[in-house]
This record gives sequence, C-alpha cells and structure tokens, in this order.
Amino acid sequence: MLRIAFFGSDIFSVKALSTLLDAKSAPNNNLISSLDVITRSIKPQGRKRILTDVPIGTFATNANLPVHRADSRDQILQLSEKINPNLTIAVSYGKLIPADFISKCEYGGLNVHPSLLPKYSGSSPIQYAIRNGDQTTGVTIQTLHPTKFDRGEIIAQSGEVDILENENYDSLLERLGKLGSDMLIQTLQDGLYKSPITPIIPSTSFSLAPRISPSESEILWNDHTTKSVINLYKSLGPLHTFQKRLTKKKKNADAVEELYKVIFSDIKIYTGPLELSQISLGAFHLDSVNDRLLVKTKDGAISVGLVKFQYQSYESPTKFVSQTSKRCGVTSSKTKFIQSI
Repeated sequence: MLRIAFFGSDIFSVKALSTLLDAKSAPNNNLISSLDVITRSIKPQGRKRILTDVPIGTFATNANLPVHRADSRDQILQLSEKINPNLTIAVSYGKLIPADFISKCEYGGLNVHPSLLPKYSGSSPIQYAIRNGDQTTGVTIQTLHPTKFDRGEIIAQSGEVDILENENYDSLLERLGKLGSDMLIQTLQDGLYKSPITPIIPSTSFSLAPRISPSESEILWNDHTTKSVINLYKSLGPLHTFQKRLTKKKKNADAVEELYKVIFSDIKIYTGPLELSQISLGAFHLDSVNDRLLVKTKDGAISVGLVKFQYQSYESPTKFVSQTSKRCGVTSSKTKFIQSI
C-alpha cells in the first residue's frame, strides 16, 4: 500500500488531497496506508500582519491529518526519515521537491498540473488560459522531475476541457480541481506510477505560464481591447488603473501631479449606446440610471460596478464621480484614467 507524502498549498491542491483522504478512509481501502501533508509555515499576511494558514494546512488540520511545515530543502529532507513515504505527490506546492527526497521513495513522485502540458508550464496555467482567451484547457498527471518544474514524464492527460463563456479563475479552478483529483486516483488505482512508466506523447507545444505579478492587473488603455480587459478580470479578479491628482506638498507651493491607484470590480462589456469617436482612451462618465461607470477602451467601453480610490473603501460609481473634483483637484469632465507607463 502507498505511504504518501503530499506537498500542497492552495485550493487546487485541497481538491486532490480531499480525494486521497476519501480513498484512504473507504471501508475497502487497499490503496493508501498513510497520508502525510507537507506545506509552508504559517506566516503573517496583509497590512495587519495576521497569521494566516494556507488552504491545504487548514484543510489537513481540520481533517486530523499529520501536517508538517517545511520552507527549505533541508527541512524537507529531514522529513524523509520521519514519515518514510514510498510515493511523493506534489500539487501546487510552489517549490521543487529535492531530488534526494524523491529518490528515496520507491515509486518516485507525481504532480497534478491544470493544463495540457507542455502548454502553460509554470505556476499560473489557469490564469494564462483565461487571460489569453483560450477556448479549451485540460489536466496533466506527470512524474516529478528531480531538478526542473513541469519536465516530468506525462503519464495521464485529460481530453480538452471547454472554457465557458462566463468562466473565471475560481470556476475553472473548481472544475479542473475535480477533474485532476479524479485522474490522480485513477492513476494510482491503475498503477501508472510504477516502473516501467509508459509516457504519453503530448499534442501541445511548450509555453510558459510564470508567476503573475501584481502589476499585471493594470489596465493598459493604449493596448487592451474591451475583450482583453474582461479576460484579464476573469483571470485575475479586480483590476487597477491610475488617476492624476493635484496635491500641494507645502502651503504656498504649486500643486504637483501624482498618480493614485483606482481599483475596479464588477467589470462587464458595455454594449449600450455611447458616442466613442470623440472620447479619449480611459475617459469615463457615469451611467446614472444603472449606477455604472463607463470607461473608453481601445475598441469600445467597459462598464464598472464598484470602484475603489486609493486609501478609500469600495464605493458606487455615483459616489466615486461625485468625489472626483474634491479628490483630484479637477472636474470629472477634465480627468480620465491613465496607465502608469
């Protein structure tokens, strides 16, 4: 039977761990004898520096599974003798599992990855698929490579999974998480992890989906079309732009321009009547009937339902527009959103 060392962190990894736990707890279980969870240490997060566990840590603790904290290579290697696994499973752990740890496992290691590898190799495949407007994606089960991310042998791969019209990151993660966890159990039941492994020849080409930085959630008015803004919102959540604000550093000094961040949520494509030809990119006005902020894009307009000016809370578009003159030192008819570069 399998003695599994499970490395994970996020919601996607919780789906896989939950399915493994169900299999271990089944009355007729003859597959899994032990299930140890390895994840990161609990660290303070946010402006108030509140100690917050990662989702896999919370789930495993509530499920009364053994939870081990490891943030470094040495800490991981120390666990090898302690838990004595014969199979490593890593799902969204975010760090390479040391080759020495994997080699001590009789059956090596497996990884569940939410794309059809080698397409979107890296830490953010779901976000890239949605942001790029892909029509389909999928899930891959691969072996763990000892020195590189997403370079293992592909031993199972789903068919193409449609990305729905209104799909966002959360909904696609939910669907791929369920598919991936089912595929993982089937892989274990079929013994595909045992030598000799018969790799699958992939049908996609290599592309990279590296970690997404906070700056990538900025709307670039000179480049983004309406559809690309919507895809960005679906993949990353709330987006930001900037607004110029005139401020005085000293009482008798001239006012200087500064950029203040403005965050949008509840973003939709605007399809109603709007004369766009004379409006500059990033210019906005209030749809007072529906309480929506309409903003000019490269090829149309977006409609925004919630707005957050820097240092303020989310507010309605009506309130945001009414505060523009006071906050920025100019009338709303003479200001617009701009990009930082």
